[in-house]
Amino acid sequence: MTQTRYFIWRTAQTFGIAMRRRHATHAAAEFHLFREAEEVLGQLAWAETEHIDELSVEYWNLRRMSMKQKELVSEIEVANGDLQKSQDQRAELLGIVVDRTKHLVEEREEMKEVGERLRSEHDVLISDARSIRRHHEGIKAKLEVLIAEGSGDTPEIAASKEELLKLKKQFKSLRERRDAVVAEIESSDRSLNDMESRIETKRSSIRGEALGSYQNLGKANRDLSQTRLELNSLEGQMNGFFAEVGRYILARHREPALSKITSRHHGLIKQISALGLSIRLNRRLAGEKDDPSF
Repeated sequence: MTQTRYFIWRTAQTFGIAMRRRHATHAAAEFHLFREAEEVLGQLAWAETEHIDELSVEYWNLRRMSMKQKELVSEIEVANGDLQKSQDQRAELLGIVVDRTKHLVEEREEMKEVGERLRSEHDVLISDARSIRRHHEGIKAKLEVLIAEGSGDTPEIAASKEELLKLKKQFKSLRERRDAVVAEIESSDRSLNDMESRIETKRSSIRGEALGSYQNLGKANRDLSQTRLELNSLEGQMNGFFAEVGRYILARHREPALSKITSRHHGLIKQISALGLSIRLNRRLAGEKDDPSF
């Protein structure tokens, strides 16, 4: 808001054209920018204010805090380095875990496949045995009926007896194979359990080696978080002092004691002053009273 635009809006208000809410919104937004600009000005100029008695508190506090800020930034860099080292060590150890157990894991997977094939065969054997038993029961019932009818030793009865003997042999063969498969499954399960134990033992050994790395990683993370919190808190306090310095310079930038500072930051001071004028004019157009402290 320039003075020319201000007079145009004042003239418009005399004709009943008023946009108070719009001007109030503009003033509020500009005021926020104004405070940020004061802080920027103070941040740029505070190191040049050692000779200004009214800013001695802000200057020496900022000087002390700047030293602390450098220390904290350095600590964060070191902590980041330690964190990266710990992460690299962890990644290396994870790779070692995979490498040292790779062949064992491959053997375990092969054992699992063998066990699955044996269980599939066992299921097939059980199914075949049930089918043979059912067939056997059917032929046996047929023989009982034929004999009860007094048919004598007919070719049909002879064939049925022969079929029963054949089925008994098949059933016996299936039972023997089933027993063998069951034994193989039990042996496979024992081998698989032994392999799982070997893998876990190997991994436990490596985890013991990795414990120190994980502890270092946790400590590095905690140290880094704590230092960042401390730095954020410190910079928040510094921003408050920057704002005070910027506010002082802006209010007294025409004084001879501030001439060097003013000359170095003339462009920024001019922009902030123009922003301050725009805020006052917008507030007037919004129907607000001038703030004497502003």
